[in-house]
Amino acid sequence: MATNQSLQNGSVRKKGNCWYYRFRVQAADGTWKHREFKGGKTKRETQKMLAQALNDYNNEGLLFDPGAVTVSELCDEWWESEIENGILANSSRGGLQNAIQHIKKHELGSKKIKNVAIEDIQAYIDLKTYGEFDGEGRRIKKAYAESTLRKHRLVLNNIFKFAVYPKRYLRENPMQYVKTRKKKQDVDLFGNNEKQEVKIKTITHEEYEQIIAFLQGDEKYVHWVLPIQISYLTGLREGEICGLCWTDIDFEKRCLHLKRSMTYNESEKCWEVKEPKSGKARIVEFGDTLERILKEAKRRQQQEKELYGVFYHKHYVQTREIKGIVHWQIFTDAYTENGILSSRTTKGKFMQQLDPSQPKMSVDFVCGKPGGELMTPQSLKYLNKLIRKNLPDIEQYHFHCLRHTYATTLINNGANMKNVQMLMGHSDIKITMNTYSHATDDSRREAVDILEQVIS
Repeated sequence: MATNQSLQNGSVRKKGNCWYYRFRVQAADGTWKHREFKGGKTKRETQKMLAQALNDYNNEGLLFDPGAVTVSELCDEWWESEIENGILANSSRGGLQNAIQHIKKHELGSKKIKNVAIEDIQAYIDLKTYGEFDGEGRRIKKAYAESTLRKHRLVLNNIFKFAVYPKRYLRENPMQYVKTRKKKQDVDLFGNNEKQEVKIKTITHEEYEQIIAFLQGDEKYVHWVLPIQISYLTGLREGEICGLCWTDIDFEKRCLHLKRSMTYNESEKCWEVKEPKSGKARIVEFGDTLERILKEAKRRQQQEKELYGVFYHKHYVQTREIKGIVHWQIFTDAYTENGILSSRTTKGKFMQQLDPSQPKMSVDFVCGKPGGELMTPQSLKYLNKLIRKNLPDIEQYHFHCLRHTYATTLINNGANMKNVQMLMGHSDIKITMNTYSHATDDSRREAVDILEQVIS
C-alpha cells in the first residue's frame, strides 16, 4: 500500500520497497501537472532530493528528467551527438564501439538510467577488472586487460557526463563515485620477484642489413626495401610512410615534412589520407644515407613510369564531406582493356567514382608497388609475415619495431629527449620517456658509477 506525505510544494511516498518524490511542473501549454521521480533508499534521503529538485526548478527552471531512457539508449545518443561526427581515428572509434557493445549486452545496458545505482556501475567495472567466478571460486570469465578497461571506464564516464549536460537527464555523474580498483599481482615468495620492465622490440643493425639483403635478393620483394629503409632511418609510422609524397621531401635542407598519414575508411571502403597521429605536422631531418637512398628511389621510379607508360597507376585525392567531416579520399587511375579492375589493385576507389563537380589533386607517393600500385599499411602487414616466415631468427619482427629501433638508437647515443620527442611526433614528452625508459638503463648505471667515484 502506498503512503503519502506532503512536503512544501511537493510530496514523497513509498510504493513497495521504493521511495518516490513528486511536484507540479508547468507544461508547454501552460497547464500544471504532477511529475514523479525515483527517490533515495530512505524517506529522509528522498525528502532531501525533493528539496533540491524544487530549488532547481523554482529558482533556475531546471528539471532533471531521464524518462524511460536506458543505458543502452544513452550510449547511442552520446555516440551520435559526440563521437560519430568527431575527429577520432578509426582505430579509436573501434575501441569505443567495442566497449559500448559489451555494455549493451550486459544487464546494465537494459536498466533505465533513473534506476541505475552506483553499485550497479561498480559491479560492472569490478566484473571486467577481476573476471567472473563460480560458486567454488573457479574463474569462468577472465578479466580484461587494463587498456580495454580504460575504454569501458571512458565510455561510462562520458555517457553519464553527457546525461548531466547537455541532456539534463541527471543532476550528477554517478561515475565520480565508482572506484578504480587494482588487481593484486601473483607473487612467488621464494622466487625472483624483481619487477621486470616490458621492453619494446628492437632489432640490431646486423638484423636490419639481413632483412634488406633478403628483400633485395628477390625481384618480387625489392619494392619492400624502401619503406623499411625510411622507417629505420627516420622512425616514421606505417601510415606516415605510405602517405609520404615526393613534394614532402626537401633535399636541399635534407628533411621530410610530415603532413599526413594513410588510413583505411571501413565505412567508405577506401584508403584516405588524414593528419598525423599527433594531430600536427612535423619536420624530420635525415642524413647522407637516406638522401642517397631517396634520390636513387626517385630515379628508379621515373624509369619505371617510362617503362610502364599508360599502364602505370596514377593516384589522385579528392575531398568529400561526410556528416560534416572532410575526408581526403584516394582514387586510382589504372589502365585496363576490359574496364574492370580487381579490388585487390587498390582496395580503394577508382577514377569512375570521382565527383566531376569537385577538383581533384594528383599525388605522387614515394613508396609504391611495381607499376605504381598503391602501397598501404595493410601491404606492410603482409611484409611482416613475409619476413617472419623467411627470417625466423629475427624473432617477433613487426614493422613498428623499426620505429622503436630508431628512437632507442638516438637515446642510447646521447640524443636530447626533447629532440627525440619532436622527431617521433609524440604529443607529450612523457610518452617518449615512458615508452623508451629501457633505453636509459645505461644512464642510470653511469649515475651510480659517478657516485662511486665521488665517495671513493
